[in-house]
Amino acid sequence: MDKLSNRQFTKYCDLVYREAGINLTEEKRELLNTRIAKRLRTHDVGPDIYYGMIQNDPEELKLFLDAVSTNHTFFFRESKSFSYLDKSHRDIWCAASSSGEEPYSLAIYCLDKGFRPSITATDISVTCLEKGNKGIYPIQSVANIPKHLLTAYFQKGNGNFMDHVKVKDQVRKMVDFQRFNLIKDIPKSKPYDIIFCRNVMIYFDNTTKENVVNKLVNVLRKDGYFIIGGAESLSGLNHPLKYIEPSVYLKL
Repeated sequence: MDKLSNRQFTKYCDLVYREAGINLTEEKRELLNTRIAKRLRTHDVGPDIYYGMIQNDPEELKLFLDAVSTNHTFFFRESKSFSYLDKSHRDIWCAASSSGEEPYSLAIYCLDKGFRPSITATDISVTCLEKGNKGIYPIQSVANIPKHLLTAYFQKGNGNFMDHVKVKDQVRKMVDFQRFNLIKDIPKSKPYDIIFCRNVMIYFDNTTKENVVNKLVNVLRKDGYFIIGGAESLSGLNHPLKYIEPSVYLKL
């Protein structure tokens, strides 16, 4: 496909920002070109016609946002903050769950500590949510998991899945995967004891970050923890949270 023109790139960047809050800068031009190419080939259309399609077809818009979302994660990533979890935490929300590695890591950590919370896992990407529901992952994604946890909570694949593992049912049943757009959707009124929103706000500008944080904090219990990614900060934003340590905030 031909590369996006400056006009097309600007139009698509505006749409991605409007629909998903992701701020695509000039440095992301090649990424957008690469990610959109598959959708253009699928429909055998050019960028201008495809732009009209995603404006008018909500399902195609979902697939487009799927394509441009960056999803890279692994089990027990940045697990230091898991130490804030305890048996008083009955309801946990992973608000940017990607393909399920984070919520399953939380479930395994809690089971190993002797308690079994309910975990809501949300993401904008339907492809990631489908992968999370299946619970099947390349074996390299579990490289950070202690051996006793790997044995207790995963099944090793065989045949065509020799190089994969599957999360055991007792873990999978703890996690409820749902589609949720952090920018546009309103959370259920159910209060959560702890919310993880990690490694997604690095793609947001400060206005979007502030809106997202305050939306999520509205459904966080008093004295509940709000956990962000190690490369993220809430500095300079208006919010009702108290800084505890890097990545960890408390709702007063």
